[in-house]
Amino acid sequence: MSLRFRIVLFISCQALVSARSFCQDLERIGKKDPVSLTGGLSSYAAIYTTDLDDPRMAPITWGISGRLNFSIYDLQVPFSFIISEKERDFRQPFNQYGVSPRYKWATAHIGHRSMHFSELTMSGQRFFGVGLELSPGKFRFAAMYGRLRKEIFADTTTDVIEEAAFKRNGLAARIGVGTQASHVDLAFFRANDDYDASDLAKGRYGSALPEENLVLGLNAAVQIAKSLQFQADIAGSLLNVGEVPEERTGDLADLANNYDTPLFNVDPRTRRGSAIKSGLSYNVKGTTFSVNYDRIDPLFRTLGNYYFMSDVENYRASMGTGVFKQKVRFTVSLGLQSNDLARSLAARTRRTIGSANLNYNSGKVLTTSLSWSNFEANMRSAYEAAGTDTIELRQVSDNITFTNSLRFRDADKGTTRNMDITLGYQGFVNEGYPSQPTQTTVTWTGSVGYRSQVKPRAFGWGARLTTSVFESAGLGRIKYGTSLNARKGFNKDRTGVNVRAAFYLNRGEQYGGSTSVVANAGIDQKVGRAHRFGLGVNYNGRSTNERFGDSQYQMRMQVTYALELRTRERKKTTS
Repeated sequence: MSLRFRIVLFISCQALVSARSFCQDLERIGKKDPVSLTGGLSSYAAIYTTDLDDPRMAPITWGISGRLNFSIYDLQVPFSFIISEKERDFRQPFNQYGVSPRYKWATAHIGHRSMHFSELTMSGQRFFGVGLELSPGKFRFAAMYGRLRKEIFADTTTDVIEEAAFKRNGLAARIGVGTQASHVDLAFFRANDDYDASDLAKGRYGSALPEENLVLGLNAAVQIAKSLQFQADIAGSLLNVGEVPEERTGDLADLANNYDTPLFNVDPRTRRGSAIKSGLSYNVKGTTFSVNYDRIDPLFRTLGNYYFMSDVENYRASMGTGVFKQKVRFTVSLGLQSNDLARSLAARTRRTIGSANLNYNSGKVLTTSLSWSNFEANMRSAYEAAGTDTIELRQVSDNITFTNSLRFRDADKGTTRNMDITLGYQGFVNEGYPSQPTQTTVTWTGSVGYRSQVKPRAFGWGARLTTSVFESAGLGRIKYGTSLNARKGFNKDRTGVNVRAAFYLNRGEQYGGSTSVVANAGIDQKVGRAHRFGLGVNYNGRSTNERFGDSQYQMRMQVTYALELRTRERKKTTS
């Protein structure tokens, strides 16, 4: 157990002890347990062996994870952690632990946590630090400060390519007022990379450059009418890439002298960008209409999201309606997307995206779904206007999926039977003109599955048949196979035995193909009310011929333990 983990756990326990003195509600004493612990823990240890030249796993692996919730009347303290030997393989933290104590409308975050401020500022980014959320009535406030990324030096001693990184710290805040239907929120996000100038000069960070980012955002929603709502998320960003210049020159010198603050430094490196995501929706009697407009400038950047697409403009419209008491539901949408908003790229892309879905749910036995989508992209060289060679490309992708499922249930006998059929088609056309030939790719897929469950006997089994056909440039490949699985419970389902086996064949026109076998077997045992132990074996083998080489296999044996904590119901007392 690491020192940081012990510190976080000690702070959490102290918070529980101190909070007990002021969180008690005297009127609820005797009606509810004053202190409770719910959640669960899980752990595993595994042994792995293979004859692959590049093993997919380490020979021995282990891990422990848990989600616990301490409750003292109205005080809630969720606590989660992950500890694993994978920490030594990951350059960024794999072991994570954190606690989020909550009392009525106040929540604190300590350790490895994630918070949402707005989609265009910070959302989903994991940090190691502290945070606070307050939501009394219609008022909302949130803030955080912590480390977003660890420092990683480039490894020049091996041929392994690993991305270097600077230590990145982040600060975010949000303040707002209103309800879910009508509100206004102001959001702020700041991130900067710490680095040593001598290490950067020596190339210890490889080709990576430090970044500094500031984003200001406004998120608003207005309930125009009972069924009409408008939403908008607007943000502006400042980004610096590279070392801080020793002397500012040029037109921004005066601006830098006037606007440099501890939050951001404006200089000739500074890139400015803006973004907007907006939508208007109308909902009445089960029918919805919506139109959306998004525009993300090429220079807009936020380091508060793991991935963010820029230089894109979207127009979207959709409609959905239901009939026969919403048993039949139909939706359709159409979107237009384009890039190169600054007209500076060598190639520009225009996309058209359309989709339609038809669903039927009888509510008892039959569920049917039919969906279609079309994606068309047109790309044109920007050099055409200059009189150079014209390069044009058109790509069209069609997808059709049909799913039909039947469910029969006998409540008296405790039996459930399910059967499903899925068919899919995907066509892709790549037209490069005037000189390139048209290329067409077609893929057909299909599967049939059956599942039976007999609850009184604690027995269930299932089977599935799958097939896929791939055709491209006059060449074809087919894959088909089957899988079987079953589970039987003993001793009032406290002991369970499960098996699964799958067999797949691959055949092609240019090679003899391959055969794959996947097999799993396991046993699990419940002990007492909260403990469960498990043992499982997994085998994955492939038998190949001709130019594919020799057969290969992978085998993994795993032991698991799980602890489930539940709140015991207090017995009612009669006076």
